Amino acid sequence: MTDIAKSLQKQNPGSALVILYELEYATSSKAYFFAGLDDDITAVQFRENGGTVRTYTAIPLQAEGFEVTSDGASTRPELTIGNIGGVLSSAIGNIPLEDLVGKRITRRTTLQKYLVGEAGDATPPVEYPKTTYVIDQLKDRSILSATFELAAPFDVAGTTLPKRQVIAGACPFRYKRAAISVAREDRVGGCNWEAKFPGTSNILFMNRFDEYILPIGNTYTTFSSSATAGNYYKTSASLTKIDEDGVTSTYSSDYNYWQCLSNTNSTPADNNAAWRRIRVYYTYSSSAIYYGYTDNRYNHFILESGVLWQIKKKTEAANAHAARQEGANWTLGDVCGKKVSSCRLRFQAKEQTGVSGGVSLTTAKFKPLPFGGFPSVQQRR
Repeated sequence: MTDIAKSLQKQNPGSALVILYELEYATSSKAYFFAGLDDDITAVQFRENGGTVRTYTAIPLQAEGFEVTSDGASTRPELTIGNIGGVLSSAIGNIPLEDLVGKRITRRTTLQKYLVGEAGDATPPVEYPKTTYVIDQLKDRSILSATFELAAPFDVAGTTLPKRQVIAGACPFRYKRAAISVAREDRVGGCNWEAKFPGTSNILFMNRFDEYILPIGNTYTTFSSSATAGNYYKTSASLTKIDEDGVTSTYSSDYNYWQCLSNTNSTPADNNAAWRRIRVYYTYSSSAIYYGYTDNRYNHFILESGVLWQIKKKTEAANAHAARQEGANWTLGDVCGKKVSSCRLRFQAKEQTGVSGGVSLTTAKFKPLPFGGFPSVQQRR
């Protein structure tokens, strides 16, 4: 900050001002773009605080209303982005532009000389403080462009500071976005849940139904007549598979997976207190077949580079997988259920000794949630 301030105080800073935009169109998925450098539409690169290099694509855009004032209402900037040939739609995984409402966009300002490959390239990067906005509405669209109205995160309908509007069954926090693994300047909200047990390499994931998702490599015993608390079991499942071409067929080679919560002779079932239904994930392999079913709760989960994905619609054939990104074919598998039980099952889960990927809940004494209780308030979308 000090270096860039000194440069801009000079009559000739010796380098062009560069404004970069980061649009988080889905959890852990961002589009990086800028308006180009004069008549140069070559992509540029800039670092995050941790040193990670990001590539910003040149897209025609016009930004208005980003001026900062010391009085009056908060500004509501407008950002018009070119979409000729679907360039914007392609950058955001072809999701509908209307779905960007509620998403966050970060504006970064630096000088050209501080870009990657230039003389001032450094870690951490040299830039002005970032400013983050929420896309409040899609104000206009055409075959050539889309115009978005932005608002400060606190300047949206129904929000009051320092109090929050209470709505049952909705949480204002963004799942895992305040975790210690997130760069400090990028942390949002109060959800600091990490999908890993402290001090171990065991990763714990959960889906929107608050079902634990564990490695397929665990030992899952076929249930016969009795079960031991803490162990994992499987029962046969007759499912309808959606093939690669969209045709359905009966498939009986998959399973229901369960964790036994107390010694029992009873058959596993969702309404049986002795059992907890779980799901399993596979380590990604390009040569594997991953199945999709008419009951999409059974759709296969895969883990790739630390991110859990689930098939969205139909079976992915071997050596022909669509790119793992939020879109028509895949969706993030580790998501929050937005209920008090969702928080409890995550924050109060404990590793089960001697079982890889095993989890259990402390039933004798629950620890308080890190934010003092479930924050049942308006969800920011």
